[in-house]
Amino acid sequence: MSRPVRAALALALTFSLLSAPALAQRPGRGGMPGGGLTPAGNPSALIAAEIAFARLAREKGQWTAFRETAADDAEMFTPRRVVAKDWLKGRKDPAQAVQWETHRAYASCDGSFGVTYGGWTGGADAGWFSTVWQRQKKKGALKWVLDQGEPLARPLAAPDWIEGKVADCPARRTHFVAPGGPPPPGTADRPATKDLPVQRPLAGPLPALAAPAGSDSKDGQSDDGTLAWRSTVLPDGAREFTVWMWKDGNMTQVLHETAAALVAPATTPATTPATAPGQG
Repeated sequence: MSRPVRAALALALTFSLLSAPALAQRPGRGGMPGGGLTPAGNPSALIAAEIAFARLAREKGQWTAFRETAADDAEMFTPRRVVAKDWLKGRKDPAQAVQWETHRAYASCDGSFGVTYGGWTGGADAGWFSTVWQRQKKKGALKWVLDQGEPLARPLAAPDWIEGKVADCPARRTHFVAPGGPPPPGTADRPATKDLPVQRPLAGPLPALAAPAGSDSKDGQSDDGTLAWRSTVLPDGAREFTVWMWKDGNMTQVLHETAAALVAPATTPATTPATAPGQG
C-alpha cells in the first residue's frame, strides 16, 4: 500500500477546518437544536494525524511509523486480522516508504473516534486505504486502532478538496427511570473502567451482519455512539469495511469498501503492495 500526500492541499484544508466555528466548539452547557450536544469532532485533526503519519514514515521508516502511531490493541489485515504490534514487532523498514493522501475524514460528535479514507501509491502500484483513529485519554493524542487497504487497477482520483464531516450529536436522553429501577432497554451506558470511558449505546441501529459462517467480523463505535464501523474477513480472505455516522436521525452509511480474496495462505502475511505497508 502507499499513500501520497498533497501537502499544500491537505494543510490548507487543515487550517481552514481549524478556523471553522462549528469545529472549534467543545461540549458545554449549550446545545444544538432538538437538545443535542455541541459537536467536538474535528476532521482537520484526523487529516493532520495522517499528514504526520506519512511524514514520520518518510523520515523514520515505514514500519517504524506504523509502530509509533498504533494503539496497543490496534489491528490490521495481512490479509487475515492480526494484532498490529505483534505483526510489526522487529519488522525491518523498507528502503522507501509508501505515500498516501486523505480524501475523506469522518469524526464522531464527541471527537473520541474518527475514520480517514484515501489513496496510496508505491512505485507502479496504487490503491485505497482507511484508518480508524482513537483519541487517547492521556494528552489527547490520536492513535490508529484499525488500518487496512487494497490495491486498485489505477490510482484513486484525488478530490479538489478533502471532505470532512462530523456526526450529528444525539439529543440528551430524557428517559424516565423509577427510583432504584433499571434503565429502559438499550439506553444504559457501558460503565467507565480504568482504561475506558463511558460508552453510550449506538445512536441508531446498524444493518444486520450478512456474512457466511466462518467469517471474522467485528463492529466498533465511538464513545458517544454517533460513529460506527464494521470490518469483516470472509472465509476466503476477502474483506468488507463499512462506516456509518449519525446524520438526520439515522445511522447513515458514509463508506463501504471491499478487498478481494488473496492467494496467500491464511497463516502467512500477504506480500501485495497493500499489505507491504500494513494496510492490506
